[in-house]
Amino acid sequence: MKRVTYFFLTCFLFCLLINQQAFAQRTRKTRAQLENEKKRNLEKIAETKKALESARAKKELTVGNIKAIKEQINSQEEQIGLMEQDMELIDVEMKDIVAAKDNLEDKLQQLQQEYAAMLYSASKDSGKLNKLSFLFSSSSFNQLLMRYKYLQQYTENRKAQVVQMNKVAALLRERQTNLEGKKSDKKRLITAKVVETKNLEQLKTQQTQMVGELSKKEKDLRREIEATNRSVTKLDNLITNIVAREIAKKNKERELKQDKEAKLAKTNPAKAKRPNKAIIELDAEETTLGRSFGASRARLPWPVQRGFISDRFGVKEHPVLHGVLINNNGIDIQTPSNATVRAVYNGVVKDITEIPGLGRVVAVQHGDYFTVYANLNQVFASVGQKINAKETIGTAGSSGGTTEINFQIWHNTERLNPEKWLVPR
Repeated sequence: MKRVTYFFLTCFLFCLLINQQAFAQRTRKTRAQLENEKKRNLEKIAETKKALESARAKKELTVGNIKAIKEQINSQEEQIGLMEQDMELIDVEMKDIVAAKDNLEDKLQQLQQEYAAMLYSASKDSGKLNKLSFLFSSSSFNQLLMRYKYLQQYTENRKAQVVQMNKVAALLRERQTNLEGKKSDKKRLITAKVVETKNLEQLKTQQTQMVGELSKKEKDLRREIEATNRSVTKLDNLITNIVAREIAKKNKERELKQDKEAKLAKTNPAKAKRPNKAIIELDAEETTLGRSFGASRARLPWPVQRGFISDRFGVKEHPVLHGVLINNNGIDIQTPSNATVRAVYNGVVKDITEIPGLGRVVAVQHGDYFTVYANLNQVFASVGQKINAKETIGTAGSSGGTTEINFQIWHNTERLNPEKWLVPR
């Protein structure tokens, strides 16, 4: 009976260890995700700081600087939010550690009580007769063997009990150490959060001062917006024309093929023609490429190795002028001076042109998708060139006192939000 008891006790302890290890793995995974987010956000903060320091060195204030400090404020707020999540996670971890610790203390107490009972029972028996007399007082040889096995099992059980108590005691010490470590981590986080909150307030004050100073140049800013809108319209027309050109090309190829097939079949070719489509018809290779690109959502590499999104997709309020809305068909990415710009996916260069206010523009086709890289200073690609992912196509240009590119993704004539397609940073 005692052997069965110790067997189940061993199984319980094993299950307890497995459950605690499984919990630790889940915690590590959650913590790993959180730490990864914090790391990426700190890198973003570092990039925005460099951009602002560069602007201070040039002693010029531009809308690009306002966008940079706004992004830094967003990142700072996100960092504080991540710290709060970290503290909440630590609280959860501490509760689980305390619960596991209490459970282990109960088990240790139970083991100690059972072991004490075993020792007491052994001392009572030893007072009456020793092991040898217990064995040789057997009435038969079979009884002798049974008593020998009983003594052997009794000794093994006592040893196993000591081993189990040592294991539980070691686990208790480990949990106590973990608990103290979590308490220290929380204290450090609280201190760091106070510092980051002060930094955030300073950034907001700095932003208010910069906006106030730049708002004095309202006329210049409005002229700048008008010029940008004209450039954006030209870029929209450029992409629309490229897509229309590809559609017309495919429709022409299809019509020629149908005419040829109709003549071979000696039928009326007019009946075989279909109306022109408003989307690009793709061959097998282009279809595969388009599907592959379409499946790469949130996994595309960035068009620059370093940088941060300074202006996001869609319509939003101007960073300085109240009540003035601006639109971005892509995203603006601020990057270090002369940064290399690279293709985000395999494709074919379809157009290279220069637009006033947007610098050199490169359009790359990926099946029925297009990526657009605007505000380039130099271009190293050529029209018709097959290009691979991460292959250099040019260098970033300057815009409003900052080095910045505009990156767009189109599906036929539909504009997509590039931020959702790039790998998270």
